[in-house]
Amino acid sequence: MFATIRQYDTDDQPAELNRIVQEEFVPLVQTLPGFISYQLIDVGDVGGRMVSISIFDTAEHAEESDKVAATWVTSHPSFCALSCSVECGPVVAHGYLKSS
Repeated sequence: MFATIRQYDTDDQPAELNRIVQEEFVPLVQTLPGFISYQLIDVGDVGGRMVSISIFDTAEHAEESDKVAATWVTSHPSFCALSCSVECGPVVAHGYLKSS
């Protein structure tokens, strides 16, 4: 498994960003080859700072998702990312909640 962590600093409203990402980006990223999961986390005290974590089965699939995400962000002016950092690497430890 490979993960991509993207950090965005924005000047838009977190609730609106959340809605746009959930309604538009999540369905898009779910269709990509090797998709495992996606999370968007609001880490700003008052909003405006978001972190996303995408998990894919291979490095190639994770890298392709980075291209799709970059294109999506630039095509959505309402997202208005002031800065963005992207890091990608292998998942070396993980855990899941086991159902009973």
